[in-house]
Amino acid sequence: MYIILSQKIDCEPTYKDIPFCTYHYPARYRNAIHIGDRFVYSQGNRYDKSQRYYFGAGIVGAILQEDSENYYAALLDCYRFSNKIPIVMSNGEYIEQLGYESKRTAPPWQSAIRTISPEAYDYMIHHAGELHRVPNEPISALEKHMKDAIKDYFVGADKSAVIRVAAMSAALAGALKDD
Repeated sequence: MYIILSQKIDCEPTYKDIPFCTYHYPARYRNAIHIGDRFVYSQGNRYDKSQRYYFGAGIVGAILQEDSENYYAALLDCYRFSNKIPIVMSNGEYIEQLGYESKRTAPPWQSAIRTISPEAYDYMIHHAGELHRVPNEPISALEKHMKDAIKDYFVGADKSAVIRVAAMSAALAGALKDD
């Protein structure tokens, strides 16, 4: 499946995302994202139309459930686009409308995770310019995230933090293997 993942990069995020590494999302989207999905990152800004664009892509890896409300998806094989792709094509239609028989007036922007057609995905990748592989976060940053999660578990008695420990452990293992 092809999906859009909304990722705020121009302001402080509400969720515990690590761009191009892990995606944190609420339970209401648990059936909208699956292991193996190909995703494209979308930056949205309701006040500034120039800040609405697509900027990266990758594949959804393991999905971990922290508690009944919080999920984390590992992100694999991530690439940053050299071109920020505007959400609207030159003909005035939204890219996310491609491949659908009935045209929507606009994509459901309020949905943090939404499906797109293979045609829309291909259009985005084709217009992305050069794809820059995003290496795993520096090992020191991953270690800090791991320490914070462990601290939350042991010191803060946050039992659900063990899921973040598992996600960071997987990311750290991958980074150490690549190093």
